[in-house]
Amino acid sequence: MVEKKSVLRLLKYFGPGAILASMTIGAGNIVLAPRVGAWAIPLYSSLWIVTFAMFSKGLIAYMATRYTVLSGEHIMDLFYRFKPKGWINLISLILIITLMPFMIATFLTILGNTVTLFTNVGNYLIWGVSIGLFFAFLGVIGSYQLLQKIQVVFALFLAFGAIVAIIVVKPDFFDIFVNAFHIQVPKIATWVSSEDIIAVPVMLQLAAVYGTMNGVYNDFTAYISWWHLKTKDKKVTKKSEIFKGMKVDLTLSLIIVAIFTIAFMAAGALILGGQQIVPNGVDLISAQQSIYSQINPIVGSIIYPIAILIVIGGTIYAGMDALPRILKVWADPLSKRLKNWSFKKFQIFVILYLLCTSVPLMFFESPILLMTAYLLILGVIGMWLLGWASLYANQKYLPEENRFKTWSFALMFFANIATTIFIIAIFIIK
Repeated sequence: MVEKKSVLRLLKYFGPGAILASMTIGAGNIVLAPRVGAWAIPLYSSLWIVTFAMFSKGLIAYMATRYTVLSGEHIMDLFYRFKPKGWINLISLILIITLMPFMIATFLTILGNTVTLFTNVGNYLIWGVSIGLFFAFLGVIGSYQLLQKIQVVFALFLAFGAIVAIIVVKPDFFDIFVNAFHIQVPKIATWVSSEDIIAVPVMLQLAAVYGTMNGVYNDFTAYISWWHLKTKDKKVTKKSEIFKGMKVDLTLSLIIVAIFTIAFMAAGALILGGQQIVPNGVDLISAQQSIYSQINPIVGSIIYPIAILIVIGGTIYAGMDALPRILKVWADPLSKRLKNWSFKKFQIFVILYLLCTSVPLMFFESPILLMTAYLLILGVIGMWLLGWASLYANQKYLPEENRFKTWSFALMFFANIATTIFIIAIFIIK
């Protein structure tokens, strides 16, 4: 009974992880998971990437958050002191400032396309920008406490919806389980004719799915920042309730996203693959309507479009707090002037920049390519760098009693080695 009460008590810490889950269960999962599931043969041969991402990215995130919670210092402040001073922060800023408009343009394209496809009214560019502005405004006026509550609802709703979707399509659950751990390089089904699938290496497309799982480098930096806020810049001990709560929070976040992604990948394999259709071009969401239509025609025609707007709109809403917070964490050590800015002032400047740079990218009309480039650099390579740097930070800068012991160090080291091998495979396997 004591242990049960203890576990339930730790659930109160499920906040930052809920935001991370609902912020990252968006365009990437909804588009990429069923898309890859549809073209990959043998059936379910791409599922292992979800399991691999959950464990490897989870351990990387744990290492970085662990250092921050145990030291009382945000790990990015430590990275700033690495010589030459500030180079990690500067490169991080340049990458995010350059690449983030790619993903925002993808979100706005999908939002606009959702409205135009299911209403036959207006243009996707106008709708996308208008809805994006609405959610951006909500993000600016909202508080962190309000954000946390809303995103908890989003995360639980999506997790429940994923479970329902996978039950309705009635897959072979044992086959799904086996393939979730069977590492293999899938092949593209012969019926696929989409150039942006055939021309892109299989491992690169799997890398995009890996990148979208629980977010990218900057998303996890925001996650660390939220935990830094919770601990109020103070050190905690490994035996403390808040440290245990952090582990529960991160674990739940990883599981929710994994369930959702596996469900959509399996549904893509059975339904989209069975019908020989795949999300393509600017229209990346109408094909998935057939997944929800398996539940009920009304669910597919009415509830699905609404759900898309909520999910991706929620991602933008959460991003209006997360992205400026990330950039400020990186920029503050580099500039005393920016450090003196209030968060709200900094947030408004970031949002204006994103609007000015992402809207022109919507005319490129290749959201998959924009998304893949963003996810490869920040979701795969960025996380790999964070993993090695975080392991070094834990072993070098924490007191002896807080460093990883033999077996835990071996596990963290293995996670980084596995990610390194995966990155090499992306570039050598065609």
